[in-house]
Amino acid sequence: MKSQGAFSVQIAQQIRVKVLDETMGHHAHDSLVELSPIFQIFIYLEGQQQFYIDDVYFDLDAGNRNAPKPQALLFNLKKSANLRLKPSEAGHSLRKVGIAAQPDWFGSLGLESSALSEELRSFMNGHLNYFIWQPDEQMVECATRVLSMSSESCDEIGGLQRQAEALGLLAQTCAHLRGAVQAEAQEDDTKLRIKGLKVREYLLEHLGEDLSIERISKETGLSKRSIQRHFKEKYNLTVSDFIRKQRLEKARQAINKGGITVAEAAYMAGYNSPSSFSNAFKRVYGSAPKNWRA
Repeated sequence: MKSQGAFSVQIAQQIRVKVLDETMGHHAHDSLVELSPIFQIFIYLEGQQQFYIDDVYFDLDAGNRNAPKPQALLFNLKKSANLRLKPSEAGHSLRKVGIAAQPDWFGSLGLESSALSEELRSFMNGHLNYFIWQPDEQMVECATRVLSMSSESCDEIGGLQRQAEALGLLAQTCAHLRGAVQAEAQEDDTKLRIKGLKVREYLLEHLGEDLSIERISKETGLSKRSIQRHFKEKYNLTVSDFIRKQRLEKARQAINKGGITVAEAAYMAGYNSPSSFSNAFKRVYGSAPKNWRA
């Protein structure tokens, strides 16, 4: 199969499709990119990618050509955020299709905001809302066709086909999101509380480790959306907010007992620098970390 490399094509006034099909090079350090407000879809057909958006960790693994296990990610940003790619080794293949839509993308398709489903509207009203799922065969085939299209200029038929496939992926994504939200709404509240306690205990036991929503889902046996929904409704916190809050408290206790520096406490809490840790610490506890030493 010929590699298509990487290219990006505008398919509507507010919507752009991007593809990546190549062997990745090595990068030893985290790379930082600032993201603008966006409604973003990624369909991973092959390969693995690990990254943070602000402090939310994502670990997407779509397997390899011999054993594919496609993954799809949808996220919504209401404000700017930092994307930080984790270091990776050279030589692994990455095949993915991305659809990046501006916050008011539906307007460019002639849709009014009032016409959007309650599920989609609620998702788009939140910052860093995200949804991860395993795409079905129809969606994988659609993404594969988009990936196979040449980056070279094409005639009107090729251009229309590309737009149709990309809009098809957008429609299927909205349908998957809607179905998942509706299914979870029917889940018994008592069962949700029990499951939520299970997740909370798991998070507290593994605070010092990388905790992606994929890992939490795998280890607890709960769907990714159930985990996110429970924390928002039960604790009024996202999973990432809960983890950050608990790590800060653990660092505060360690500082209070003595024996660790502010830099060590910052590392313990998962911050890149003592200054960013100190700023976050002050916002929560009202004073600098050094003031909490016993």
